[in-house]
Parts: sequence; structure tokens; C-alpha cells
Amino acid sequence: MKKFLALILIFLIAASLAFTVPVHVFAESSTQTTTDQQLYDNLADIGSIMKYITDNYIGDVTYDQLKEAALKGIFSSLDEYSTYFTKEEFKDFTKNTSGTFSGTGMVLTEKDGKIVVTSVLEGSPAEKAGIKSGYIIKAVNDKSVEGMNINDVVNMIIGEEGTKVKVTFDVGGAIREFELTRQIIRVNPVSYKIIDGVGYIKIQEFNENTTSNIANALTYMDNNGINKIVLDLRDNPGGLLTEAVSVANFFVPKGVVLTVETKNGENETYYSYLNNPKYKLAVLINGNTASAAEILAGAIQDTKAGILVGEKSFGKGTVQSVVPLPDGSGFKLTIARYKLPSGRYIDKQGLKPDIYVVNTQYTPSFKFNGTLKVGSRGNDVKILQKNLNILKFNAGPEDGIFGPKTANAVKELQRKAGLTPTGVFDKNTYDALVKLLEELNNKDIQLDKAIEVLKKM
Repeated sequence: MKKFLALILIFLIAASLAFTVPVHVFAESSTQTTTDQQLYDNLADIGSIMKYITDNYIGDVTYDQLKEAALKGIFSSLDEYSTYFTKEEFKDFTKNTSGTFSGTGMVLTEKDGKIVVTSVLEGSPAEKAGIKSGYIIKAVNDKSVEGMNINDVVNMIIGEEGTKVKVTFDVGGAIREFELTRQIIRVNPVSYKIIDGVGYIKIQEFNENTTSNIANALTYMDNNGINKIVLDLRDNPGGLLTEAVSVANFFVPKGVVLTVETKNGENETYYSYLNNPKYKLAVLINGNTASAAEILAGAIQDTKAGILVGEKSFGKGTVQSVVPLPDGSGFKLTIARYKLPSGRYIDKQGLKPDIYVVNTQYTPSFKFNGTLKVGSRGNDVKILQKNLNILKFNAGPEDGIFGPKTANAVKELQRKAGLTPTGVFDKNTYDALVKLLEELNNKDIQLDKAIEVLKKM
């Protein structure tokens, strides 16, 4: 299932660091090196091929199409983070990193072929109009969206500040129309709350609004006397390097945050200037914690400012420059790698958590095929024992033999579920087992562990 902000474009680029550098203009020198001459010879060859294609290819093709395809091919031959963007793609990419958009404030998802509102942003035109979660979009500006993908619907809804868009919804079977005036909306990637006396702050990405909203979150924590904080960077794909460094200045003690190393040896070191860190930190990471999020988490780990809890991170240790071109297109090119305060590189390696915890989804991997009791044997018994052990009922060895220990575990399950403790695994007991497993799935084991560790500090 894909989720999007309807006021913006889809988050196309995950795990990327954005640096804007000047457009390079290449001019012919009076003294060309051998390499320069080879370049111009190759360009001449490519030009000749493009000319031959346009003259002889039986289909319709233009020089612009060939140029775009050639550039796409060049960048795809490098690494997974180097990319050529068309005009529209580049416009979308640069908007994504800014965190500021002109739109309506609806968060949409595509479900069963329908475009559904999942939430609306606070203070947005959609919220002011009374649009609610669950509304199904039927048309935009009287054009039906039936059969359209969510990308196209998003592009119909976004637009210039101050312009209007009419959106038609199916609301419980009734048709309702809203005319919304698009406005500038700043996407807040930070959410926070207090859980059992411990602060919880989640950063979804590092856009231009991250630092200011982290400052708001920490002010809230300070006002409530909170100095133990869980910083949730799970599923954070990265974003702006400068924002990650800025946020690090709230948590990382004075010193190096990271060093960026270029091919030409023009290295740049970024620092924290925090003299007295005041928060005890547990940072949540997983396999989708990447790029700028890994910089922050890695700096916290290397400087002993906090501990990492969860699973190994993604492992993106390279830096990209973003170069706009005069025609509105642009490209992103890997130009450097970075090392953390300890001097380590994490590209393709990732960060290893100090405390490894997996949020596992448990489901009963068998159907109820009949009553099980002492003396029963087979695979159903083995799977039952496994699920009982997951729920900490101690069914003993998972050997497929229903003995006294398994019967006692079934009795424990039945008592917890309010059933008569017979020790016989019947349909009612199976249903109780399924319910307890579902409750376990709703628990955030990684977060619970982080809070537990902080409370002991």
C-alpha cells in the first residue's frame, strides 16, 4: 500500500543527501589534454549515432528523447544514488527536500483501486473544509479519477498557491464536493509525546523544517522535566546533511559529527558545539534507517551520547551533489563518502545496534484441525508448542509430543483468557491463542526495550 501527501509529490528519492552546487559550464581550452580529446571524439561518435537514428529509425524519435535516454543510461552505469532527472523529476526532487509545498493538506493512500484520505494536516485547507479520514476521491475538477494511479491524482490536486481545486468525494455512499484554495504548507517531520515518564521523539525525514520542530519538541520535554528521550529514526530515509548536523548539536557533545571525503581530497568536517549534553538517549534504528539518519545515529553512538536499539541500519555512507541544469533538468551525483567521529565508514555496512531487538510479527502458522491433548503427537502439536513459547507460557521442548508440560502451558493460556483450565487445546483455546498473538503484534518491542533501558539509567 502506498501513502502520499496529496499536497506534494511522491517521495521519490529515499536515502539521499542533498547538496546544491553551482552548475558547471565546460568550455574548450586552448591546450587540450589527451583525455579531453578522447572526450570530444566520443561525443562526436555519439552525435553521429544520434543523427543516424533520427534519419533512419522507422518510428518517431527526437533528439531530446535520445539525449534524455543517453543521460539516463550514463548515470545508471555509475551507482544506485547517481541519477539524471528530467525537468518534472527534478522539480519534484527539489520540492521533496524543502519540506514546503503548495497544496490542500490531504494525506492519501491507494487501496483496492481507490484513492482514500487517511488523514489531513493540521491547519490545512482540507482540515478547515472538514474533510475526514476515509473520504474516497471520485473526481478532481470534475474529471473522474477512476482507474487512475495515485501519482496522477496527486499531480491533479497540487498547484500554485492561491489557486482553487474542486475535489469530489464519496462519503459513506453520498457524493460531496469541496472547493479548496491551495496554500503553502510546511511539512513537519517531527512528532513527540511522553510515554510513562520518558520522552519520545520521532523524525520521519530530514527536511528544512526538522531542526525547528526538534527544538519545539525539546522545549516541550524541558517544560515537563523530561531528560530521558527515545529518538526514533526507524524508517527514516535521510534527507539534508545540514539538518542532520544541526539536530546533532542538540545531542552530540562538542567535537566532530562527521567528515566528508571527496575524490580530490577536499575534505570537510562538520562539528557539534554542544558543551553539556543534558539528555540520556536511546536511538531506535532498523534496516530502513539510512543516510542522514545514520549520520545522526552514528555520531550519537560514537560519542557515547546514547545507545542504539533495534536492528542494523541500511548502510548508506556516500554523499551526493545536486546539480541543476539550465533547461530545468538536473542530476544527482555521488561525489564523496563520509566517516563518523570514530573514523569508521558505514557504506554497505550499516550501524550495529548496541542492543539488538527485532519487532517480529507472530501468527499462528496452523489452522485448528481438531482437539489436542496429552498423548497427541505431530506437527500441529509442535507448532502449538512454538506459539505457546512465544507467548512465554513455557510449553517445553518443541518436539511435537503433547506431554504434561505442554498441558500446563495450555492451562496457563486458558486461565489468562478466562477459560476453564482443562489443559485440552480446543477451538475456544485456539481462538484465545490467536487473540494473544494479535495483541503481541500490536506491541512495539523495540520501543518498550528502549524505555526499559532508559529507566535504568
